[in-house]
Amino acid sequence: MVSKQLIHVNGLSLTVYGLEEYQKLGKDTPVSVMFALHGRLQNQSKMEPIAQELCKLNEFRTEGKRHILVITFDSANHGSRLVHKLANFAWVEGKHQNPNHAMDMWGMVSSATSTVSELIDVLEHYLFGPSENPIVQVWGVLGFSMGGHAAFLAAANDPRITVAIPIVGISDFLALMKSRLEESNISAETHLPKPIQKLFVEKMANLDEKLKSTHILIINGEKDELVKAKFNAPLVEGLRKTHLGKEGVDWKYYLVPGVGHEWSPEMIEATVDWTYHWMVNNTGESKL
Repeated sequence: MVSKQLIHVNGLSLTVYGLEEYQKLGKDTPVSVMFALHGRLQNQSKMEPIAQELCKLNEFRTEGKRHILVITFDSANHGSRLVHKLANFAWVEGKHQNPNHAMDMWGMVSSATSTVSELIDVLEHYLFGPSENPIVQVWGVLGFSMGGHAAFLAAANDPRITVAIPIVGISDFLALMKSRLEESNISAETHLPKPIQKLFVEKMANLDEKLKSTHILIINGEKDELVKAKFNAPLVEGLRKTHLGKEGVDWKYYLVPGVGHEWSPEMIEATVDWTYHWMVNNTGESKL
């Protein structure tokens, strides 16, 4: 079992996987850090299985390769930060009806995005103590569902993040909301007003350009009806034109056959492989 430690940074309770193992290594051991963001109606504990799998890569680390740490935290209004349960539900979801779903969910996605960058600002001090020089060589972010939406934005908005793995996440938030609106058979005027639509478009504009030098692995389930894979098609086509690297090597789109809105063994394997290649295997600069 990989070690995990609870630390408090920026008013958040973070779980750090793999830190005890790192502390037993030489201080010149290179490090990479992966943030793992959970989905809606979940909490950070849901990311422990993937965190454990990623940190198991450290058991096979050879001289010169990076030691990986994985960081999890509860997203806004989730887990230890829950203040209003209804806000986490969709417009119509089971017995719940949340008229503010679009704004509530956007706030959670946006908050997680900002939180990752704010943690990168100061996290090394909390993990390693005072240092004259940066210790972390590579910063990465992965996310599941709502966490996947945030992973797209975090990587697009912060150039320090050079590896991203959005899993059943979406790069077109407005398309997702419009789809759910139609399925719920409710009014756009009251539930998805024009100013909010404009905000979503502006905040997620030009992702292909912003991600053109990011080692991004986009994973969708072919049969996902909650976050439909087709909504990532415009970004994937854009990356084929803008990305500075080679598709399938420097960036990749993986549509998992026969899989819905869920974790699958194929997704976990692909995530571990991508993380090893771009965060553990010390090939020099991760920027293209």
